[in-house]
Amino acid sequence: MSSMSATIMLRPPTAARSRSGWRSAGRRAIPPRRGWCAAAARALSLRDAQADGRFGRCLGRRPWLRTNEPGDCGEQLRFLTRTATNAYFPQVLTVISLPAAEDELSRLVEAHLDAIDWVTTEAEMAMARRANPALRATLAGWSDAEIVARIAQLRRTGHQTLAKAPKVAEFDLLACGDAEIGSDAPDARLHARTLTRDQWDGERPRLSSIASAVAVHRLREVACLYGFTRFEAAPTAIDGDLEDLHLAVEGAALATELDWLPAVEQRGEGLFLRFDPQALHDWLVRPAVQARGEALLSGWERWRTAQAYADRLRFPRLAYYALHSFSHALMNEIALDCGYPATALKERLYAIVDDEGERFGLLLYTASTGAQGTLGGLVAVLPRLGAIAERALDRLALCSGDPICAEHDPAAHGDERALSGAACHHCLLVAETSCEARNLYLDRALAVPTVLAGDAALFG
Repeated sequence: MSSMSATIMLRPPTAARSRSGWRSAGRRAIPPRRGWCAAAARALSLRDAQADGRFGRCLGRRPWLRTNEPGDCGEQLRFLTRTATNAYFPQVLTVISLPAAEDELSRLVEAHLDAIDWVTTEAEMAMARRANPALRATLAGWSDAEIVARIAQLRRTGHQTLAKAPKVAEFDLLACGDAEIGSDAPDARLHARTLTRDQWDGERPRLSSIASAVAVHRLREVACLYGFTRFEAAPTAIDGDLEDLHLAVEGAALATELDWLPAVEQRGEGLFLRFDPQALHDWLVRPAVQARGEALLSGWERWRTAQAYADRLRFPRLAYYALHSFSHALMNEIALDCGYPATALKERLYAIVDDEGERFGLLLYTASTGAQGTLGGLVAVLPRLGAIAERALDRLALCSGDPICAEHDPAAHGDERALSGAACHHCLLVAETSCEARNLYLDRALAVPTVLAGDAALFG
């Protein structure tokens, strides 16, 4: 189905029409609206309006570009109300900026890299200094050889970062275990500190699967809009890769000749939790966990059969379900303690399995264009994080929608409800601006014991 399908609004006639085609409204004569289809000239129910083929084929019109889609679309127009929530789904790629600079010289070279990125020899560096007085003043005190070596180092670092998926590079840096990550400077892209277990109140048996916690005092989030879809949202990437473009609908272009994309950078703070891969492996081999996984897989398979891109879809790992559920519970509980509204918090989940091994983590952060994202509220909760996490797990064990929520059978549904287990608006669902997966792939039975399942919980 095409994303170019037009939005059609039907309005029944509100005044009598004369023989000349004009209708009266008070004392004025109003001409008929141009472009009304024949169906709009008579009363039409919403059910009839949604019938297949009611409005004919799509002509490929793109009003936001003022040019039509090249070629024949061939799809049938579909009825869509103007205020429908599925009118537009933005395709946005979000990454966390990683620090490429490690010292003062690296920061200065990186800041002026646009002017000296062509430099490869000391002679070229000397030429660049002579031609640029501002550059000469900034880099005074360092030799040409030192600067050339640092430019080459930044080039290598950049290529290594691009060779990894964004989430993989983020996890590897945040989970490196260094006491100081990044630099504590006002213009730093990332500044974080790895905490000892007693610093974040982690000496609790229920939290033994959490290997370490990192206080992210400063981070930069970059979000780039690269398209949009209609009727159906683009599937989210959950394995560390870039956003997949495997859509049931065709993504709409932002321009006829796309040579730039709109992006925004936001400053913020957060906390990062790294999970012990061995603890998750021991949990995954439990018979109750495997049985729960079969039920979720059955629902996912039923939903998958109705997708046009079914052959390119992959079932999320059970670890992702558990970490995702814990993330939502923790976000809701932290919002009550840190001062940020729940809608200001965001998540990034790391459930990565590749040739280098298994990596599991969770980043909860806030970022905004103003000063709201740097107030320190998230970092301030870290000394109480253990107690906050246990309160979140206790609150998640019983839902006000139970037993209906706990009895949810994914295989009994064919829509997106088949992608989640025990999850509803009373317990796990949060604002979609906070969730990276549009409130899908949730099951609190894999996180905590529920009224019906008690042996499949990661935090038993």
